[in-house]
Amino acid sequence: MIHRLAAVLDLDATNRLAMLKAAGFWEASTKVSNLDTSSNCHTNADLDTVISIEAAGSAEDALEIAAAALARIGLTQFFTGILEDAGSGRRFQISHHQVLRAPIGWMLHYGARNYAAIDPLVRETKARHLPFFWSDLFGSGAIPLPAVRRMLDEATDFRVCNGFVMPVHRADGKVHALSSMAQDLDVRDPSVRATARAVSVALLHRIDELGLPEASVDLTLGQIECDLLSYLFEGHSIDWIADRYRSDRTDILRAVSAVCAKFGTSDSLEAGLRARRIGLLTSN
Repeated sequence: MIHRLAAVLDLDATNRLAMLKAAGFWEASTKVSNLDTSSNCHTNADLDTVISIEAAGSAEDALEIAAAALARIGLTQFFTGILEDAGSGRRFQISHHQVLRAPIGWMLHYGARNYAAIDPLVRETKARHLPFFWSDLFGSGAIPLPAVRRMLDEATDFRVCNGFVMPVHRADGKVHALSSMAQDLDVRDPSVRATARAVSVALLHRIDELGLPEASVDLTLGQIECDLLSYLFEGHSIDWIADRYRSDRTDILRAVSAVCAKFGTSDSLEAGLRARRIGLLTSN
């Protein structure tokens, strides 16, 4: 409809894009302007994932299926939550729900500085009905507020350089959204965009059907994650930990890599320090 109206009005590319933005549609940034958007179709593998998510008997099972698919395109860290209008001088209220794979270090850093109050991604999530990548908004490099630039610069310290947001607007006026972050994403690849959209929207609808928790979920580490960071912080080796858990060394390395990634680093000592600083890892 928008394209037909733009054609009738004989708008050039710049004004046509401005009309699309005003209508809240998912527009590509200048970095991906040469993509053939007609090829942004999900594959049979994506459809298999969507069907598997729909058949999942629990939110945990649905998350496992979605996480595996999103990881294949580089989206290894994500969370879901509800965004709604808030009173008392606050524009929005955010309640986190599925945070098992969230970038905990960055999210706590973000919360401590109340970045939700200035974050244009929050505003766009509430306003849009279609998914978008961070680089779709910031790809031109024109970021108006110094505080927003500072927020994005600080995110890179946690290896958060790009992300993907899938908003689903509910009948009660709230927005159920999946927000994912990554250090590197190939947003020029239409299949990456198609997979991100198909998997995310299927996951949001399924966990909505299964029932959301009534209260927001606190950001925490699992007991094994805490133990791993504590052992490494104390100077124990990977081999020592593997012996303690009677596990394969490769499995321990994989688990350590995953928990370090939550704090935006590959260094277990730095991850331990960050976890201690924000109260997720207590002193012995």
